[in-house]
Amino acid sequence: MFNAFEKIFTVKESETAEAVGSGGLPVLSTPHMIAYMENTAMTLMSSELNENDTSVGMEIHVQHLAPTALNKTVSVQAKQVDKSGKVFTYEIEAYVDEELIGKATHKRAIVDKEKFMAKIKP
Repeated sequence: MFNAFEKIFTVKESETAEAVGSGGLPVLSTPHMIAYMENTAMTLMSSELNENDTSVGMEIHVQHLAPTALNKTVSVQAKQVDKSGKVFTYEIEAYVDEELIGKATHKRAIVDKEKFMAKIKP
């Protein structure tokens, strides 16, 4: 049986579409909704890691279905649906007051921190 996890976020002014430039309205931006989703999956996945590892997002397919006002509480639920070697797949849903505002399929991979960072060219 795969794991599931829920995390709660509150929409800040700095996370609105207007503030980040992804739109012109003071509502939760799509980039921040995606960040909430990735953070929830990352937290769920953390129990699978040893001290030398971390996880990185490698793919996300997302639908942003409804607007969310400033200061609203967003509940993000991630459920692991597959594991293939070091790649984990999650189904994620975001809700505000029981209304589905977004959903995604997200893949994360386990990587060795030092080896991963060594790939960065100065």
